[in-house]
Amino acid sequence: MKYKLQLPRILREDSRNSPHIHFTASEKYKANFDKAASGKPKRKTFNLGENSWKTRCEHYDQMCEQYPLLKMSLFTLAGLVTAQGLFFKPAVNRQDETYALAEEAVYRVDKFKRDQKVVSKFYETAFRMAKYGGCFWEISKDPVFSFRIPPLQECIEPAEADDQGQIVAWRQVVNNNEVARWNSDELVLIPFLGETTSTWPFAPSLLTGTETESEMLVSMEESSKDYSEKQAWPYEVLMLGDGTANSAMVSDEDYIAARNEWRNRKPGEGLATRNMPVDIKVGGTGSAPIRELAVLCELMKTNINDAVMVPGVSQLYNATEASAKELRKHVMTTLGQPIQWRLSEYFQDGILKPWLETTGFSRKSCPEILFESPDTNKAEEAQYWTSLVSAKIQTPLQACDHLGLEYDDAYWTELEQKQQEQFDKQLQAKKEAAPKDVNPPEEKVKGKSYQVTELFNVEPEAHKHD
Repeated sequence: MKYKLQLPRILREDSRNSPHIHFTASEKYKANFDKAASGKPKRKTFNLGENSWKTRCEHYDQMCEQYPLLKMSLFTLAGLVTAQGLFFKPAVNRQDETYALAEEAVYRVDKFKRDQKVVSKFYETAFRMAKYGGCFWEISKDPVFSFRIPPLQECIEPAEADDQGQIVAWRQVVNNNEVARWNSDELVLIPFLGETTSTWPFAPSLLTGTETESEMLVSMEESSKDYSEKQAWPYEVLMLGDGTANSAMVSDEDYIAARNEWRNRKPGEGLATRNMPVDIKVGGTGSAPIRELAVLCELMKTNINDAVMVPGVSQLYNATEASAKELRKHVMTTLGQPIQWRLSEYFQDGILKPWLETTGFSRKSCPEILFESPDTNKAEEAQYWTSLVSAKIQTPLQACDHLGLEYDDAYWTELEQKQQEQFDKQLQAKKEAAPKDVNPPEEKVKGKSYQVTELFNVEPEAHKHD
């Protein structure tokens, strides 16, 4: 893993045109990954098809085609992840001296999001991550910086790895021929949640473990279809003889004659035979119910929903409003938010920061990524901080800083002055309204201060000589 240490940039008008100075340091970890587990691997070049994921991708495609409940769960999960959109927050607070630069970076990144259709790409990425266990982003810097989801991702496989097991090169193999090649900076793999040991370098699919239930559901639905056809179109059986021992043996002539008449008869007509009794019986399933099959199908659907942790439309429709909200909240807690964290980390480190460097911004100006509007919980937060300010626990400046609002010092100073003037007026009004005493107390006569020598009529000098 490589770290880039960047010197702090002096904020001036031409700071964006100043060169970047990087110090690159490599750190080697002791743990490494080797599928063969045959000691510490060196830099390795993989053979064609050695770590191919194409067969597994075709397997999951077939599962979704056979049973649409699995595909519906993938669409539901991807929709929940990107339902509220994508928003950005400045990297520093308003009081920071670099806030203007961070705010401009937010404006640039938001425009980049619209130009590159990032929300749609996030939706498709979340869908592919859940279905196949991972999704690739292809990064291009010539002529302009952009990224896309490459086609035929099931044909992309590792080409080279370093001594730590980190993939440094990828290739795309079609019909046993290498048609494209990327390094680790040009192609990024966003794996799904879970361990990647047995499926390296991809993660397990969300559909892993649902093969048995999906196959049973497909089989039971086919059986239900056959049952319905037999119930709607019952067939008829011709019985020759009366079923007793005397008529057990039927001659060949009688059988051939009865068969010819059976083929030439019309539906609903009888059968005329002279040598033996005949009877036409109705075949098929009769009127036997299939309640057990319906219960078993419902059980398999419930098992699939529990396995993928995404409730179906029928579950949300039959549940109460409170239960439906809890089900969606559970999906976001277990799957949605972790996927959002992973998408934001890879998008910020692999896309935004390199793109900001190409436009002259520092990596420190890269904004924070939010999957909900910053104003979603503003009403509750404003009420909470208002109570803190009213109780003199927090200052208005701290409240504005937390809520991302601009603090107007002149406004608050004027407001304090008005409050003080209003308080003084109320106090003066109370003094004027207070009742006055009819007989005010006599003023105390101010006494005169005397010295001891004056009280005894003694002159100081004469007393001193005596």
